[in-house]
Amino acid sequence: MLLYLLRHGETDWNAQRRIQGVADTPLNETGFSQARALAEPLRGRAISVVYCSHLRRARQTAGVIAESLGIGVRVEPRLAELDQGRLEGLRIEEVEAHYNGFMESWRTRPAGLRMPGGETLAELQERAWAALEDLRGAHPNDAIAAVSHNLAISALLCRVLGVDLNGFRRIRQFNAALNLIEHSPTRGWNVVIMNSLAHLSGVADSEGSPYL
Repeated sequence: MLLYLLRHGETDWNAQRRIQGVADTPLNETGFSQARALAEPLRGRAISVVYCSHLRRARQTAGVIAESLGIGVRVEPRLAELDQGRLEGLRIEEVEAHYNGFMESWRTRPAGLRMPGGETLAELQERAWAALEDLRGAHPNDAIAAVSHNLAISALLCRVLGVDLNGFRRIRQFNAALNLIEHSPTRGWNVVIMNSLAHLSGVADSEGSPYL
């Protein structure tokens, strides 16, 4: 099985550096350009279906890709981003001002830290991993794509690579990044490509990617 694991394109909240979890923010103009560019390296890959989270930015990215490839889209809610509760929409400096000590805990021991009114990274990893395993069971010999989110993808890659979830920051995921993971009966899950941005050459980027 081959799984192209893709991050959605840019939203205004990405550009504004706002915390974006399960808030249903849409792609902006740059995000749609990124989604169209992301479809290009997937052409001719015999991908049978595109899965995505239920959040609009993922559905819109998946829709652009699926239309380009002439295939269908299926929604998998467990691929959604970390529920960040009352932090949704805030900037980091606002979190530091209103939630004393929270950012220090997030930087040093994030795995079990609960977002105020939301999830923990460990909970996110468990639900996203369950979705991944179900996709493997449904498509054991196929190539498929799945559009998800920054922390969700990072948590999955940590699990595949055997990286402790407290070290998730060692894995970067820019908007419209392309990852490829594979599963075989003998080797299990393996990472083939991670955070590839070559397809975005010339596309605007507000996340400060050093590769564009």
